[in-house]
Amino acid sequence: MKTRTRVTWRNSTGRYQVEPLQYLIPENLSDLVKAIQEAERTGYRIRAVGAGHSYSDIAITDGYLVDMQRLNRMLPLKEKQIKVTHKDSYLVAMEAGVTIHDLNRKLDEQGLALTNMGAIDNQTISGAIATGTHGAGRHLQALSGMVRSMVLVAAAGKTYRIEPREGITDPGQYHDPHITLIQEDEVFYSALIHLGCMGIIYSYILEVQPIYWLYENRSVEKWSEVRQQLLNGSMFDDYPIELNGKKEQRPVRSVFIVVNPFERKGDHTCMVTRTFEIERTRSLRFKDRTRAILSSVLSSIPLFFYLTLFIVNHLPRLVPAMLERSIKAVKDATYINKSYKVLFQGFEFIASQGQGAEFAYNRHQKVYLEAIDSVFEKVAQLSKEFKLYPSSAPTLRFVKASEAYITPEYHQDVCYIGNPVLVRQKGANLILNEYQDIHFKYGGKPHWGKVTNRLEAQPELIRQWYPKFKEWQDVMLRFNPNGTFLNSFAERLRLDEV
Repeated sequence: MKTRTRVTWRNSTGRYQVEPLQYLIPENLSDLVKAIQEAERTGYRIRAVGAGHSYSDIAITDGYLVDMQRLNRMLPLKEKQIKVTHKDSYLVAMEAGVTIHDLNRKLDEQGLALTNMGAIDNQTISGAIATGTHGAGRHLQALSGMVRSMVLVAAAGKTYRIEPREGITDPGQYHDPHITLIQEDEVFYSALIHLGCMGIIYSYILEVQPIYWLYENRSVEKWSEVRQQLLNGSMFDDYPIELNGKKEQRPVRSVFIVVNPFERKGDHTCMVTRTFEIERTRSLRFKDRTRAILSSVLSSIPLFFYLTLFIVNHLPRLVPAMLERSIKAVKDATYINKSYKVLFQGFEFIASQGQGAEFAYNRHQKVYLEAIDSVFEKVAQLSKEFKLYPSSAPTLRFVKASEAYITPEYHQDVCYIGNPVLVRQKGANLILNEYQDIHFKYGGKPHWGKVTNRLEAQPELIRQWYPKFKEWQDVMLRFNPNGTFLNSFAERLRLDEV
């Protein structure tokens, strides 16, 4: 295990940085155990970091910081211990530090694919799951919904394989003296979204599926029409696509909406992305194999970002028209490819310079539409009265309900509303605070990996939102009795207070 001192670690946007006492890079499970034991021996806290994609300080500590980059291998399954076979489900095991990008390609080599993922793929699988990365698809669960088993290293370096009550492991065939098997619903559904507070995840077993292909359609539409389709549910009706020269109605797999918060000609312009699962086709036109090329290329050039930032900070009146053009520029009739290439929405340089808050609402109650309307009103006020023009467009995604105890989609299908801003926009923090206040007013639950600073003034909301929070907390204290895995993020939200 590599150990370094005087290292400065930063998250992907540079918003947070830390100089930990010890910076550790473990290479196997034994290293993780030793790292935790050493931290406890010296009386310091320990946390694990992945790609640093979280916009908050949820992962960091100034004690022992564990970098998971070397724990990135696929692991063999112990078939004799598993109750199901590949005829019933497709199970794969991997170390928790593998990035989603690398995992997709390793799965592809085996003829397999993730059922769902977020819009980017540079996160580690552990970081994405622990903070509730969700992806899109009203009939699809978030990434955590694919977890069937996980290995957690907790206090004193004790190691556990954690599964639900009817887990995939056969207790009668399980013989591992170093890893204790726990098959309890309360433990499993608490540890899925653990926020780093229960220990360090070493590995996962995920249920995936055979390779599949997706057809993506991007269209520019009016918010007034999109809003009505969301109200009456027709947004999710079968939709006509052109495939192999023929038009046909296909079930919508997922919907992703980007909407210009500035009113233009009495309405707001939207980009609506719909995906459809299709059979593999070999006769693809060039335009079917690519997304809006010019937009993707420009967004990947740092100079384009700095030009955008200059406009935002020094010529802010141009922002509404700039957003309008950028939304229309990504219009692309079709994009067809393997699932993970379509689900990945692109990690352009300009996207890496953003941050944001994101909130989940019950999809069936429609209050999220009122929240969006209030965001539009706030944007209009900020730009008209204070010449402060928010630089990015709100987004909407839809996700299926989950059993994980403290995920925003616990026992409810949700609409996630994302509110991004550019990191170096003047007034960005004020804009984010305004967005958060609006969503708290309407009952939105924040995404743990996004900006959540306004929640710190009212952490009691967490106990109101999550009926199983007490159970989650009991499990956290079971694996972390001395606070070894807490940090300032957990303390500000009083996650450890009974």
